[in-house]
Amino acid sequence: MKALTQPTWISIAVLAAGTAACATAQAEYRCATPGLLTYGEVRACELARRETPHALIHYINRTKGTYGLYVNDYVSDADVERWEVARQKAQPASPNVTIASPGTKSGAKSD
Repeated sequence: MKALTQPTWISIAVLAAGTAACATAQAEYRCATPGLLTYGEVRACELARRETPHALIHYINRTKGTYGLYVNDYVSDADVERWEVARQKAQPASPNVTIASPGTKSGAKSD
């Protein structure tokens, strides 16, 4: 087996550094720089400010081929907290549950 030469090691190191840089670039919150956004990104930021994430998810899925957007790029921690509060408000109070007595059967007629 032939040992790798120095230029090969340098190429591998550069490739690894480039991959790491690309992975961290995807994790940025894009709505923080409104002047640098495209139309699709501006629309995604507007939808992220709504009460629920449904419109944002639908928009990103619908325009995936055109803009190549990712939900996590447009959602801040504040958005997630606001959506969670809205979801909890929308849930009804604990349902009323009627528990049958041990001696009765469901559907039995009483005389």
